[in-house]
Amino acid sequence: MRIYVAAGLVMAAVFVAGFLVRAQVQAPNASNPTVLSGADVGFRIERWEGDTPVGRWVVRNRGAWIEPKTSVATRRVASN
Repeated sequence: MRIYVAAGLVMAAVFVAGFLVRAQVQAPNASNPTVLSGADVGFRIERWEGDTPVGRWVVRNRGAWIEPKTSVATRRVASN
């Protein structure tokens, strides 16, 4: 009988721990968009279209996420 009581207490502790961990998740905030990131490159999610995230590529500069400007230029290929 003791094993059933112990198993019940362990299951209750796991349930309570799971509830407390889930309660720590923050809801999405439009003023502070989510950035999925590596160390210095990330993707800022601005909205969702169904299951597809829509956003912009960002880079970390001095602790802040900024959107980079891309340059498209042609280069002359030189052979020696």
